[in-house]
Amino acid sequence: MIPEHAEHPGDSRSLLLRWRLFQIRAFAAFLVWMGNRAIGRDLIVRLRSRRWSRSLLEFALAYRRTFTSFTEAQASAANYIAAGHEHPDDIRYHISISETIRESDYPLLLYLAPIAGRLRRVFDLGGHAGNLFYAYSNRICFSPDLIWTIYDLPAKKAAGKDLAAQRAENRIRFASSILEASASDVLIASGSIHYFDQPLDEMLASLDGLPAHVFVNRSPWSPGNPLITVQDNRSYLVPCKLHSRAQLIAGMARLGYFLVAEWPVHELKLCVPLYPDLSARTYSGFYFKQKMAGADRRTLGQDSGTVATIGSENSLS
Repeated sequence: MIPEHAEHPGDSRSLLLRWRLFQIRAFAAFLVWMGNRAIGRDLIVRLRSRRWSRSLLEFALAYRRTFTSFTEAQASAANYIAAGHEHPDDIRYHISISETIRESDYPLLLYLAPIAGRLRRVFDLGGHAGNLFYAYSNRICFSPDLIWTIYDLPAKKAAGKDLAAQRAENRIRFASSILEASASDVLIASGSIHYFDQPLDEMLASLDGLPAHVFVNRSPWSPGNPLITVQDNRSYLVPCKLHSRAQLIAGMARLGYFLVAEWPVHELKLCVPLYPDLSARTYSGFYFKQKMAGADRRTLGQDSGTVATIGSENSLS
């Protein structure tokens, strides 16, 4: 007979896991704090360049280190918290803000509003339950003939269908493949590109027809090489990738897009503890448009190589 006060083996493992999570998070926070200072940033770069110190740092960081693939990152995260984007907390949060306009939405709305009434097909990559549609439709006037198609995880698709039914909204559709974005008027990837391993230009290259306009918003970008890590959302962990900003712009140019505007997203950041030099101190947003005839391009000021940088000294007012 087991005494009443005896500790269950599972309780011991749970306690050790909680302590390990606490240690990982505390150490990651300490490195991020160090990385915000020039001396600390230089020290971290030196330490990660030495095999022995890098191994110790990576052990202490566990899932907060960098990985060579999403599969490797997911396997590491699952050792600590198995849940990812399908976690109910994530779904509930995005439904709760389905009509919320954030600061970083306004630059996108600036360029979307003039064409909103003419749009017939919008593809929302990683659009959760339709958050952008509901939020933006309170600010700009979409056509009653618009079809807003969302591509996301099955759990979010189910929540989105329920929300559309509750609101009697018949313009919302849900895709089972990104190929359904072919020949859309607009493709929007807001808060989602970093959850895809494949670069955006490669995803677009697989389509039968390219969208005329592409908006990328609320994603972190590396100023150098891409980095794969795990984003810690406390109750769930998700692999993510800081794609290269330079590679994004070059890849879109190869597909025939030019960069119309770029803006900072100050409300979000993603710091990779071992890579303070490549971390995203702010997220960013971009607006790309397919190249047009010279007259139309001059109207936008693109023939001279002008790119609107919102939030800078030369920002649009």
